[in-house]
Amino acid sequence: MVVRPPGRRRPNRTRFVVMLVGLVVVGTGIVCGIHWLGHPWALALPGKPALTGYWQGDVPYGSGDERHIVLHLTDDPPSAHDRCTTCPALSGTATVCAGDRAERYELWGNPLNYLGSRFSLHTRSEAEGPGPRLNELHGEWEGDVMRVRTSLTRLDAAGATVGSDSPPTTFEMSRADEAAFDAACR
Repeated sequence: MVVRPPGRRRPNRTRFVVMLVGLVVVGTGIVCGIHWLGHPWALALPGKPALTGYWQGDVPYGSGDERHIVLHLTDDPPSAHDRCTTCPALSGTATVCAGDRAERYELWGNPLNYLGSRFSLHTRSEAEGPGPRLNELHGEWEGDVMRVRTSLTRLDAAGATVGSDSPPTTFEMSRADEAAFDAACR
């Protein structure tokens, strides 16, 4: 028979498991809460959609040449151990439909203010060869509408810039879904 000192309780596994699960839930809530406080533009609430997600619109490439564009923006997910202060807060991909082909871009950048109503995204085209390429995207976001300003750079067959950048052009994008993103240019 085991003799316990007076006043000491017997270990209770159920109580231990409940406390452990409770601590994990509270810890996760604190980490996510801190993330959303730092990135309010990434949190969708009733009546207030997030900047992140799927968007679509038509970007003018010149006189009579409008091309459909879809993009998917994501934010850096919350993490208790990832403390990257120089990493971009926004990243994603874009697809521009050019006739029978699709030109894909890698996107990364940051909101320019706390609420994310203004942002800037860098672009890197996956396409090779001559043709126009999107430059950096500067945007303003409000609810389900995004206004984007960009210019185009023309490349020759060797990949060198031809002439100077086109004049800035502005276009609007609206909220889309994953199906529209996947079906772009088909």
